[in-house]
Amino acid sequence: EPQLEKVLSYPVILLITINSIMGTGIFFLPAVGASLAGPASLIAWAVMAIVAIYISMIFAELTSMFPESGGIYEFCKQAYGYFWSFLIGWGTLIAGNITIAMLVVGAIQYLVPVEAPFVTIPIALFFLLMFNYIAYKGMKTSAVMLVAFAIIPFCAVIGLAIPGALSFHPENFTPFFIGPMSLIIIAIFSIAETFFGWETATFLAAETKDGARVMPKALIWGTVIIAVIVLFSVFTSLNAINWEVFGGSSAPLTDLAAVHYGDTGVKIFTIIVYLAIIGSVAGWIVSAPRLIL
Repeated sequence: EPQLEKVLSYPVILLITINSIMGTGIFFLPAVGASLAGPASLIAWAVMAIVAIYISMIFAELTSMFPESGGIYEFCKQAYGYFWSFLIGWGTLIAGNITIAMLVVGAIQYLVPVEAPFVTIPIALFFLLMFNYIAYKGMKTSAVMLVAFAIIPFCAVIGLAIPGALSFHPENFTPFFIGPMSLIIIAIFSIAETFFGWETATFLAAETKDGARVMPKALIWGTVIIAVIVLFSVFTSLNAINWEVFGGSSAPLTDLAAVHYGDTGVKIFTIIVYLAIIGSVAGWIVSAPRLIL
């Protein structure tokens, strides 16, 4: 049976894992949490971060036991047998392809908000073909692309969080609780998607050097890094913009860029968000064939 070449080192798989887990939720869901629970949404983020780290440990344990390309398919096969793993594997594949379509179209419309199918569809198809070609060239080439796309959202979030931490505005956190504790629980479920993506990262275990040891470490530390970044980002965002304004924003990252960097910042971060969304598409296109394998 042919074996996949182990070419992914720990730093590379760590960055790819961070990109797989963080995805695009960090750009939109902080505003959703603020709209539901106000400043107290910070509690929801802290709780979800702890839960996410715990789940990452479960995925880490499973990956150390079965460092195979199938990831969750392999885990389910070992636990429940071929029938259920088949359903879960194909369900994951279908959901992933639907997500690809939605993200590509959404990313293009983010840059070209005018309804113009004759423009958006060819651009979307171009990116899909380009990413599939890079995936076809092999994991070494794909890894370079995935690492580049992993750095983009990381720099964007840090670039907006640091200016928001330079001064403290306590009035933006008053009142801290805007309603009953049930709002925080609802917020937890609403923001949870920010931390989903471990399953995509596990597809690359068979191509990771010493995958049984390195991949679990990347899953846990990647989640810890994301948890710290997200908490810092949400706090500085609420510190920079009143929670009611921030929670009502459809493009919170753009609003933060306007506050910190003006009109020029809006243009720059619009492109960054676009590239981050496209990067999530690239990650799935590269990893999904491993699930099929």
